[in-house]
Amino acid sequence: MTYINGITAERIASLLAESDMTQAQYAAILNVSQPTVSDKLAGAVQFTAKDIRATAVQFGVTTDFLYGLTDERAPAHAG
Repeated sequence: MTYINGITAERIASLLAESDMTQAQYAAILNVSQPTVSDKLAGAVQFTAKDIRATAVQFGVTTDFLYGLTDERAPAHAG
């Protein structure tokens, strides 16, 4: 498992747990099967850019957060 995919999987797993979302529910959001989600979270299959975008929108976090580039979940607001 690569570092980026590992931290991404960890962060997504945390978001799922925090929101009480099942892997099956998350799979429906990504339009994949539950076993595919399990493989992605285990690091056997990489998350696609489309997966990351859908996840960011669903949970209101940034893609940078999901990729481990920042610890800030919410986007910064220009002001």
